[in-house]
Amino acid sequence: MNAGLAALALGVLAVVGGHLLGGGELGALLSGTALLIVLGGSLSALLLQTPRAVLRRGLTQARCLADEADADAEAAIRILLDHSRLSRSSGFLALEPAARAEADPFLRRALEMLVDGVEPEELRRTLAVDVETFETGESEACRIWESLGRYAPTMGIIGAVLGLIQATQNLSQPAALGSSVAVAMVPPLYGLALANLFCLPLARRIRARIHEEVRLRRMLLEGFVGVAEGAHPKVLERRMRGHLAAAEGA
Repeated sequence: MNAGLAALALGVLAVVGGHLLGGGELGALLSGTALLIVLGGSLSALLLQTPRAVLRRGLTQARCLADEADADAEAAIRILLDHSRLSRSSGFLALEPAARAEADPFLRRALEMLVDGVEPEELRRTLAVDVETFETGESEACRIWESLGRYAPTMGIIGAVLGLIQATQNLSQPAALGSSVAVAMVPPLYGLALANLFCLPLARRIRARIHEEVRLRRMLLEGFVGVAEGAHPKVLERRMRGHLAAAEGA
């Protein structure tokens, strides 16, 4: 089990374990009604506010919970330096096979622009727009998890209110009143747990990944501009590492 899933399991274990150690029963935490109210209500609000494309993108981002791979800046620098050496020795047209084989749209576009002989400043402007568009789109998609983190506790409160309404119907039966109130407390627990053990931590994890990816793309942008300018690979490497260090210190 990777670190993300292990952390999630630890959080659930802490809540359930604390309840059991305090003398509670596991069955008291299980409620299909509470789950339906919290999940169904939260998802309904999310679907109402979110365009379909943004929702799909946000759901895809959840894979980072199980994905431990970080952006490999060192590997990116090595690959770009290889492109630089090849273009200096054989011309920009020699990069065409690499452009065709590249799966990443950002890298493929940069290589295609080098092959087409685009001027360095035009290349910089185009790639800068790509980076900004990527960051904006990913950040917008990430907000679905932040929204779920806000909606879930609210839906939990709604569930508690519904439970208390039902409890007041048992005022004439004191023996049933206690259990009714206990059941009414389960939806807020689900809402708070969903928000604080899953949605909000996942959103912060996604934002950290977005930051790393944007930092890497901006470094590569400087590298591709250097290739277009015909900079020596050693100069190019210093430029990229300097940009990387500046971004880390920011």
